[in-house]
Amino acid sequence: MKLLLEKCRNSFEPEWQKALDFIEKEELPNKRRALILTEKLREKLSGQMPKWLQGDFLFHLIKLFSFSQFLGDFLIKHTHKLPELKEIYKKRFLPSEFRVELLESETEKSFMNRLRVYKNLQMSRVVLRDILGIADFQELVRDVTLIHDACIKAALSFAEKVLEERYGKPSCGFVVVDMGKAGGYELNYSSDIDLIFVYESRYGETTGGSYGKLQNHDYFTILSKYLVELLTKNTDEGICMNVDLRLRPNGTMGPLCNDIEALEQYYTAVARPWERFALLKARPSAGDLMRTGTEFLKLARAFVFRKYIDLTLIEELLRLKELIKTKVLKKGKKIDLKLSEGGIREVEFIVQAFQLIYGGKHPYIRSKNTLIALRRLFKWGFLQEKEYEELKEAYIFLRKAEHMLQITNFRQTQTFHPESEEAEELAKKMGFKSREEFLEKLQHLMGTVNAYFNKFFPTGDRKPLSAVTTLELQKLGFREPEEVKRFIEVLLNLKTLSAEETNRLDVMGERFLELLFDAPDSKNAMKNLVTFFEREEGRVFFFSILSEIHAIKLLFFLLSTKDFFIKRFRETPEIVDFIFNPDYIENPVTKEGLRQDLLEFKNLRFVKNLAEVRALLRLRLKRTEVEEFFKELTEIADFVIDTLYENSPQAFSLASLGKHGSREMNVESDIDLLFFSEKPLESTEGALKLIKELESLGYEVDTRLRPFGEKGELIFTVKYFREYTEKTARVWERLAFTRFRFLKGNLREEVEGIVKDFLFGKPLDKDTLHEILTMRERLERELGKGKNDIKYSAGGVVDLEFIAYIYQLYSRRQFGNTLKALRALSEKTPEFKKLTRLYRKIREAETEKRLFGSFITYSDRIVQLKKEIREAFGEFVEWIKKRV
Repeated sequence: MKLLLEKCRNSFEPEWQKALDFIEKEELPNKRRALILTEKLREKLSGQMPKWLQGDFLFHLIKLFSFSQFLGDFLIKHTHKLPELKEIYKKRFLPSEFRVELLESETEKSFMNRLRVYKNLQMSRVVLRDILGIADFQELVRDVTLIHDACIKAALSFAEKVLEERYGKPSCGFVVVDMGKAGGYELNYSSDIDLIFVYESRYGETTGGSYGKLQNHDYFTILSKYLVELLTKNTDEGICMNVDLRLRPNGTMGPLCNDIEALEQYYTAVARPWERFALLKARPSAGDLMRTGTEFLKLARAFVFRKYIDLTLIEELLRLKELIKTKVLKKGKKIDLKLSEGGIREVEFIVQAFQLIYGGKHPYIRSKNTLIALRRLFKWGFLQEKEYEELKEAYIFLRKAEHMLQITNFRQTQTFHPESEEAEELAKKMGFKSREEFLEKLQHLMGTVNAYFNKFFPTGDRKPLSAVTTLELQKLGFREPEEVKRFIEVLLNLKTLSAEETNRLDVMGERFLELLFDAPDSKNAMKNLVTFFEREEGRVFFFSILSEIHAIKLLFFLLSTKDFFIKRFRETPEIVDFIFNPDYIENPVTKEGLRQDLLEFKNLRFVKNLAEVRALLRLRLKRTEVEEFFKELTEIADFVIDTLYENSPQAFSLASLGKHGSREMNVESDIDLLFFSEKPLESTEGALKLIKELESLGYEVDTRLRPFGEKGELIFTVKYFREYTEKTARVWERLAFTRFRFLKGNLREEVEGIVKDFLFGKPLDKDTLHEILTMRERLERELGKGKNDIKYSAGGVVDLEFIAYIYQLYSRRQFGNTLKALRALSEKTPEFKKLTRLYRKIREAETEKRLFGSFITYSDRIVQLKKEIREAFGEFVEWIKKRV
């Protein structure tokens, strides 16, 4: 390489020396290739350095040469295209910009050559954007697909023009259907294009031309053959693309094109299961898209997707996997990025199998594009976040490696020997310093994919649930295997289960145990499942989703909660018919939506219970963060209060304090209510009735924050409230009223004015601050018991709440919400930016403990979290002392 460089230095003109400097210094995958192609370019340009080649474009071109022999040869042959490439390679194209216009009176030979030049120039643009890091993976494969689509559309238009002169126009439409990766807009740099040809009806003929008339089928057969020839014939510019037609009905034995009626008969009676996999990505790309294309898609959807959960595909999937394994074994030590265990095909199988099995009943998980489909499977709970992220990372890495392997000579290849020079170059193309580093990463990702494939689609016989031993339960990781074994026996001997239901449960075997083990709290899930089966609604629901693993996972999550779900299920068992409704999970819980639900269901308890379970599922499926979960629980409570208040108009106004007042209600939060009136009321019957109705719906109502607490009047006048706040109220009540929120009635302006004067009528002074801090110490000393207390103990929730109380009094602004107050403080004083994160974490831990009775994900983190919060509290105390 050094000798070659030296030789070139002696012969290259001064303006070309910088190209040699770049090759010598830059980390290129193949310096020799880059140098040889650069020398050829210089010779083609007669040693001249045109203006359009100067600057970064020259270096980018050299980099392209080092990656691809094929594109280098093409660009040197067509140097007149380089200025055009320079203009387009940094630009992001819209789909409409990929097109090849037909020219008047153009010969077949000229058209085919022009088509191939267009395709290779556009591929040069795409590859440049790839190796320079200008475009992401999804844009790259989309553009490759659109380039091929443009070529097919142009070839079809040319073929139709030629054949219409000979035979006239046909009586119906014709469409080219992309299959495989082209159908999902994720085509490789060097893929065969899988196509099928479809026309509307065999009944009819062409209008006639210089060669006479033809029946529709004969005409479209000729059209299909001519179209393939235009794309695949080897010309001066090579071929445009390889076309594979074997995915058509009956493969190579079947007709080249089929009408809709023939396809319907085939897919209804003859088609094999693997053809459903193939049609999953079918996309009409050229021709009569509106009519024939739409009819074809309608037919394909009916064949591909079943209205029920279809598990018959798993057997076919495993059969295909074994066939692929046999092929790969013949390749010896070579690595096959596509077909080896953990390769691209296994990721595609996982995605396609989920879509085919569940896509009929759950259309929102369908997508022809693998990455989009992966995202939807995660979004709708079929994949956990870790599974989604790892499969996505592996898929993109494998596809990029496949591209870099194909890019050299634009051959459709996915295999390489790990000890070859090809592997060395591939590692450099992928950005690794060494082949070993690349292979280590590759093997790790492929191992991850294969582990997931075997997890989702395991082979071998499953042991029935009844045959699982205590020792096996221990090996599976259960901490109390004897108790789990006893639970299994109770479950399989439940009198409420029919013999068929017991058998269906028994044959779930280890899958049932895996789901149980994955539940946040297996013990709660076991206990509550027995209760769940005692009701007919529970049994019917469980066995209706038995094959939907993602739904069973969610149900086990709900059953893991100590009594949150099972209590609501006992009260309103019919909620199970709605809890997994996609609209309920996707849309936020609002009072307006709840009002619509009440109009539909006419049962306040049912609407409340369903909404609360729905809010929890939205949190579990990451549609909300913890603060939004609190807001939705508060919204439900507000709706219930509004409904009860409006159904029985009262003479009093209503306000709230505590977590309800600040819109931060958690699981089991009580509601602190205040009742105001303009003048003394003779009876408290209306207030007591409202409290009783709220308690009957599961809320705990606390009225002890009223003036003088339990000794004071339940309903008090505005005048009395004003006098109390001016003369009697204590410091702790000022803290409580930072969470004041007016709810119902006609006294809003007067009451809110009194609260504002009470909170901010006098500034925060040293004595008040001292009293507040002493109060915090007393709460910690008297109530902060045990290492698992995260409310009152050092570093508990109350530390952060006291920061929010104090800051609101100091800043004379009522944020009415702990997180808002902490956020305002952090915006004003960046050193406290961590407070919002800490507050979210401690409230997440609190939620976990309230739901499951113990810490699940936070069990190992709670001590450190409390330590951080206490340190932050100390920092705030020092900060505020200097300012008061």
